[in-house]
Amino acid sequence: MSATLVRAKYGKDLVKVVKVSKIATDPAAPHLRKTAIVEMTCRVLLNGPKLESSYTQADNSLVVPTDTGKRLNLYFIKNTCYVLAKRNPGTLESSELFAHQIIHHFLSKYSHLEGVEVIIKSHNWTRVQVTTLEPVNQAGTTGTGVGKDGSIPAQKYEHPHSYFRAGDEKRTVHMVASRAAGGNVTYTTVSGLVDLLILKTTGSSFEGYHLDELTTLQPAADRLFSTNVDVSWNFASVTEPLNTTTSKFVKLPFDKIFNGVRQILIDLFANHDSPSVQNTLWRICADVIAKFAEVEEVSMALPNKHYIGYDLGRFGLKNTGADQQIFFPQADPSGYITATVGRKGSARL
Repeated sequence: MSATLVRAKYGKDLVKVVKVSKIATDPAAPHLRKTAIVEMTCRVLLNGPKLESSYTQADNSLVVPTDTGKRLNLYFIKNTCYVLAKRNPGTLESSELFAHQIIHHFLSKYSHLEGVEVIIKSHNWTRVQVTTLEPVNQAGTTGTGVGKDGSIPAQKYEHPHSYFRAGDEKRTVHMVASRAAGGNVTYTTVSGLVDLLILKTTGSSFEGYHLDELTTLQPAADRLFSTNVDVSWNFASVTEPLNTTTSKFVKLPFDKIFNGVRQILIDLFANHDSPSVQNTLWRICADVIAKFAEVEEVSMALPNKHYIGYDLGRFGLKNTGADQQIFFPQADPSGYITATVGRKGSARL
């Protein structure tokens, strides 16, 4: 045969690791748990001349499996990332040190490997800025400092356990105009915000739901809550002359409403101890209706971005309950919760 193996690597790609670490509370909010979150996507590739036989001779005896298997004394490539993340006493904010830890593991454990390549992409989570650190409760605190007139306080605070993915969100508008009688034009406007990815590491639960013979979901007294927000709000139609110099439409406070809706959303997501995505959605939409008279309806979709605790018990590591730190994102299927909230007298299901 004239062919020769020039170079080769193998391993595991798109290993998504999330670690939540408890850290010291802020003096300004000692009643709120503070966490640090790191999310990364890892590629781990192994190489060495002794692996050539797996390609050319179909001999798998020296291949370290990339995923699952029965020999639990081997961690395999994917599991190694989760085990080492759990064992690491730090927050994993230094991805270089975590990459070094992975490489050290494989070269120490498998003498037949000549090289290890690790590529890590860290995903940005930025603490949200809220107008208050007081939670929603029965004593009357609303969980937001946005005023009844929609005004936003100048002072804001970093929330200790709620985050957003900076740079992804987009402001939207869908406007339709049609000619009306008498040379007028009717404007129908729907404004919105999409692709706002938010996450809180605590302060969310889901319990007391309907059970039947097909239910496998376990109740959660505390869980990660993440969603990619899609929210829109409808204004009353405006009919006026095309070339009017006293336009009612241009006087509508579009920017103030957009900023207010976004702040209410952030505040209540962060400060509401959520018993369900549905209840959080309702509270946000109802507060927007209460504070912006120009808004007729608010529609919101909150797909539930699931983060599943990784099973580390088979490796002698506890990762459940209060000890749960290591998660992996599950892309699909996902929950999808949506509703439209309007003013009393116009509601329809």
